[in-house]
Amino acid sequence: MFGGAWQFEGWLRLLAERGYAAYAMNLRGHHDSRPVVDLGRVSVLDFVKDALAVAKGLGAPAVLGHSMGGLIAQKLAESDAVCAAVLLSSTPPRGIPVTSPMLIGRQLKYLPQMLFSRPINPDRKDADRLLFNGTPPAEADAIFERLVAESGTAARELSLGAVAIDARRVRCPVLSVSANEDRLVPPRIGRALVKKYLAEPLVVDGHAHLVIIEAGWENVAARVLDWLDRVVGKTARVKA
Repeated sequence: MFGGAWQFEGWLRLLAERGYAAYAMNLRGHHDSRPVVDLGRVSVLDFVKDALAVAKGLGAPAVLGHSMGGLIAQKLAESDAVCAAVLLSSTPPRGIPVTSPMLIGRQLKYLPQMLFSRPINPDRKDADRLLFNGTPPAEADAIFERLVAESGTAARELSLGAVAIDARRVRCPVLSVSANEDRLVPPRIGRALVKKYLAEPLVVDGHAHLVIIEAGWENVAARVLDWLDRVVGKTARVKA
């Protein structure tokens, strides 16, 4: 949510160095991707359609998804559109609660946007609390400047756990990556995803929710790439 393909720029470089063809996408309404008339009404399943189109064009790649992108990656795995899925601090599907007292308190100010399907603009105080607790202030400033508006409909769906996944249809290998200092998607959610998909767990210390771009992300990426080498091999095409 609020982000884009730019968050995977470093990962693309490392993937290429490992011999993978790697791609990052912007979802509709984000940065220079497909424009939408009313961003606030875009659903998570609309974003899934975007990702499915890319995955089908690439021919069953492995998929890496962060936060909301992790839930999209789960839908791709359910659709048998990918050969492996990496869930990075991933939002959970229906049946795994994402809410916490701190998160509920922060969400109250966005109720009108979520209930009436309006765009939500990023808020710096909330970002500092939920996203940037592992990011130095100067780096947080630069990241926040690149965030964009998000769909109130998608935010509502994530908060209510409206997106269901049939784990029986997820047949590809799954890696669930959790960060021990993540305030938005705590490690308990990563453990629940491991149980749901019989996934391999990876818990990284010293990282918060923005594990893909925080200082030291290269070490996390290296461990993810080791897993990819093991389960899909270097001939696979990987979409970040």
